Amino acid sequence: MSMKRTDQAQAWLPTDFGAMLDLVVQEKSVAARVSTVFGTDKESASFPLWVSSPTPVWLNELEEITSSDGETAEVVARPKKTVSLTLVSNELAGDANPDIADQIARAAANQLVASIDSAFFSDGTNAKAPAGLLSIASTAVDTGGTLANLDKFIEARYAAEAANANLTHWLMSPATAETLSKLKTASDSNQHLIEFVADGITVAGLPVITSTHVDAGSDAWGVDKSQLRYVLRQGSTVERFPSVTNDGLYIRAKSRVDFAFLNPAGVVRLHDAA
Repeated sequence: MSMKRTDQAQAWLPTDFGAMLDLVVQEKSVAARVSTVFGTDKESASFPLWVSSPTPVWLNELEEITSSDGETAEVVARPKKTVSLTLVSNELAGDANPDIADQIARAAANQLVASIDSAFFSDGTNAKAPAGLLSIASTAVDTGGTLANLDKFIEARYAAEAANANLTHWLMSPATAETLSKLKTASDSNQHLIEFVADGITVAGLPVITSTHVDAGSDAWGVDKSQLRYVLRQGSTVERFPSVTNDGLYIRAKSRVDFAFLNPAGVVRLHDAA
């Protein structure tokens, strides 16, 4: 007997399995949720920026027009690889119920999400991984280490507008979100300043997304989804290889991802500057 591609379960085909994995990763990853996803099959992706426009002038009738130029720039993203490897016994692969393919996909997705989001909040010192929020020249709002009200978040929204951005999300740790959720309308009141909605809380009119990967030095990040790119090269793939040292299968999941911050000043970091 021999095994042929057409005889095997379709879930094991890398393109189908990988497509499902992409959807799971993008649903769970903070980086993907707060960015515009951009797919590519190239080594890099360039995003053109229009930095400044020609300057108009007021003229009298038939007065000579002096030409002026606009200014352009670009942001280049080069997806880097994150990969996980899992060894599964052939007994488990053959006997598992529910479907082991689905279970491995979810486990692999969780591993990739953690790797991607860790990079998204990083300072870029790991040359093998994408550079994250701490690596860019963002706009800072000094909280003084205290979030007793929402004033700093209002300040951050206007700071972003001054940098030509309109914030769409706050990113913060679960601990910071809990602190904000416990704020009261007055010192002698039990009424909470922030109310929970179906998908969490909103602060100063924007939804909050929590992540355990937010660095300890940041109280929160304000981002504009339209100015962030999550660059995914050739989707995600899942492949299996027989183990030669035991009766098992190796399951490998991988993604190639990079982040492009098209307007770094439009990203606002709320933190204690002291």
